[in-house]
Amino acid sequence: MSKYIGMGSEQGKVIPAEKAFEYALERVKNGTDYEKQEFVEWFYSGDWYYEEEMKEEF
Repeated sequence: MSKYIGMGSEQGKVIPAEKAFEYALERVKNGTDYEKQEFVEWFYSGDWYYEEEMKEEF
């Protein structure tokens, strides 16, 4: 059976390869604000660019 074996803060966890995607999604969904932001930055790092809305000042 192919699996991912945790180290460090994940020590003691064994995730079967066929469940790895679901486990990763769950971790991101329930992660800290920092982890969520890191994921968003990674996900949109390829074929995307970020544009902030400009406020008009008078």
